[in-house]
Amino acid sequence: MLLALEIVASRVIAPYFGNSVYVWGSLIGVFLAALSAGYYLGGIVADRAPSTALFSGIIFVAGLLVFPVPLFAPRVLEAIVFADYGARGGPLVAALALFFLPSLVMGMVSPFAVRLRARTVTTIGNVAGVLYALSTLGSIAGTLLAAFVLLAYLGVRTIIHLLGVVMMLMALLGWLGTRRLRAAAGAAMISILLVTGTALVGPARSPSGQIFAQDTVYHRISVSDEAGVRYLRLDDYWQSGMDSADPRRTVFPYSDYMHLPLVLRPDAARVLFIGLGGGTVPKRYYEDYPRMDLEVVELDPAVVAVARRYFGVPDDARLRIAPLDGRLFVTRTSDRYDIMLLDAYLIDTIPFHLATREFFQTAKARLSPGGALASNVIGALAGPQSRLFRAVYKTLTDVFHTVYVFPVDWQRYNGRDAIRNIIIIGTDQPALSAAQFARAAARARAALPITVSGFARAAGDLYAEPIATSDVPVLTDDFAPVELLIQRGR
Repeated sequence: MLLALEIVASRVIAPYFGNSVYVWGSLIGVFLAALSAGYYLGGIVADRAPSTALFSGIIFVAGLLVFPVPLFAPRVLEAIVFADYGARGGPLVAALALFFLPSLVMGMVSPFAVRLRARTVTTIGNVAGVLYALSTLGSIAGTLLAAFVLLAYLGVRTIIHLLGVVMMLMALLGWLGTRRLRAAAGAAMISILLVTGTALVGPARSPSGQIFAQDTVYHRISVSDEAGVRYLRLDDYWQSGMDSADPRRTVFPYSDYMHLPLVLRPDAARVLFIGLGGGTVPKRYYEDYPRMDLEVVELDPAVVAVARRYFGVPDDARLRIAPLDGRLFVTRTSDRYDIMLLDAYLIDTIPFHLATREFFQTAKARLSPGGALASNVIGALAGPQSRLFRAVYKTLTDVFHTVYVFPVDWQRYNGRDAIRNIIIIGTDQPALSAAQFARAAARARAALPITVSGFARAAGDLYAEPIATSDVPVLTDDFAPVELLIQRGR
């Protein structure tokens, strides 16, 4: 039960704090601390009052504490977000507030069970071993059931309610088995009132404009219509936007910059996208460049379904989508691509294995001669919030002969310390000056043609100033402290 709750807890916190290592570290630390306290208190209580009725009561209280978590979690998490305890402190406070007490009471069960089952001192070791083995097996089953089955078919709210109900029913059966009829009747009444009251309250009201929400094993996906724009959100990150009246209009400017690799390979025939989101860039490539063969790799199959249903991503042989991890796909494929577009990084967390030297080396090996890889990074050009961008840039320069940097709207908003989308392009072609790149962009724009509205501006945003990298590492599979690089200085 406990580890099943821990798995689901990540989905409770993710819409507010993401799914970073800080979230998981907070959950694991809080659950372990609660277990330690529960083991200690459970042992004391069991020695003083080794009663099967009290044992059932502990299980019932655990269920009673777990069941209402989804009812008050949104308000608690919103308050913690507004209090702004930081990237580390926020998830830690949230885990403590929501899950410490239920986990503590659940931790009391094991030592209490050992005390009840042990008849003599000479058999206590065997009893403890058997019970802890069974408890571990139950934890394994709960973890696999929650991760592999429940999250795929049930909402987080339903799963947590189910865990609470199961524990309350176990306590009820315990009281009935020992003929504690009054306790059983009282527990049944409390359980019925709690479940009925929850049903009357109903699920939390969806945010204004929300038309779809789903919990998956990777994200909480939500789609909302706001002021004529349809947005896709993954956990607490804005991912994609589409103008409902004019779907071809650019909502997030960085997506126009993802056409810049065409300057280097205007003859591109095969393009690979790593990360789909709402499919803004793949869909525009599909519409504008009919001679190209396009492939997309998206980790979450539910994101693929949402992109097709709500954002008009076509289901066509010329735009194939593989539900797979991007690095795994690149490692397994034997195909060559003229262009790779990596759009899988978020503002507060990135999949580190898609930012290391080893990954970029593998990706480079899958590029055709003269091919180009473009990555969308969110960060600053300089200052304390630039470390992740500069580390990715340094890593790419360690792999590719030429690396171009295009800060979105650099010419209009010339703030080196400002957080923005930054498109980094790596290639083994000889380097072009800003003037040469602009001329090549004009030729590509006319020849293809390239019709995205911000393309000319994007080509003019080539950043030619030196980028300091002495204080950041080359990211490797062995050492890629991306969370630290993101948070340093915030």
